[in-house]
Amino acid sequence: MFDFLRDAGINIILALPLIGAYALFALGIVVIYRASRVLNLAHGAIATLPAYVAYSLAPRIGPLPAVIAAVISGGAFGVIVERFVVRRLRAVSQTAQTVGTVAVFGLTVAFMGKVWGTSLLPGVEVVPHRAFRVGHALIFSDDFALVAVAALAAGGFFALFRLTNLGLAMRLAADNRRAAALMGIDPERTTSAAWLLGGLFAGLGGILLAGATGLHPYILPLQMLPAFVAALLGGLDSAAGAVGGALVVGLAVGIVPSLGTFGRQVGAPQLVLTLLAFLIMRLRGGKLQASDVRAGLA
Repeated sequence: MFDFLRDAGINIILALPLIGAYALFALGIVVIYRASRVLNLAHGAIATLPAYVAYSLAPRIGPLPAVIAAVISGGAFGVIVERFVVRRLRAVSQTAQTVGTVAVFGLTVAFMGKVWGTSLLPGVEVVPHRAFRVGHALIFSDDFALVAVAALAAGGFFALFRLTNLGLAMRLAADNRRAAALMGIDPERTTSAAWLLGGLFAGLGGILLAGATGLHPYILPLQMLPAFVAALLGGLDSAAGAVGGALVVGLAVGIVPSLGTFGRQVGAPQLVLTLLAFLIMRLRGGKLQASDVRAGLA
């Protein structure tokens, strides 16, 4: 029993960077869904491309300017996806919008593999790289940075939707585009703003996670899947729920390897998360029915 608790504790500490990354990714998913009622399945690609941008720019302009430029590129990519894919498919159906984001995911991953190759590359270090020993394992300063940034992002998210006119306009436009327009709110602009914020969250999370774990065009985008589970756990309308869901998912990833032979098998944490995702979708199926955001303007 003592060995189990010790191993579980160490694995949970080692899962800290994933908890922070999942929280950032889940917040991006929630801000887009909350403002546009679209489940953005391209979020993993939107997170990974800025990490490659930072990797390419860092030798030329320095790490910090490269990270800033890359985060901005994530926001810009989010706006491009909304403007040229999601918006054009709005009149078709909500399912078509979601399928469009899947297409963006596949094309972006293929593009990154073609341009940067499929070798594991070192991500840009945002904070000084220092190691701390926890039992027989090491945890790095990058891991703490992910958790700290996720906490700040959650606070900013809450302030945006609770305390600002922009947040109120986003929620109103998502619930009823026609009513929002009659009140003088431009629903297209608020939707683009949501995708901009979602892209910024995704880009920042992708850059930090790449610095902590490495940069790969196929591995890093798939780190988004647990973030979707986290968002589903907490509810797609809740920032606090997204952070709480990220904590639950991160703890699951940390605890499962401690569950004897099964937990140490390759893919065991992913299997548990998959079952958890099916369960949550079954329980929350009704809540995933979106409002009618396809209603155009007369």
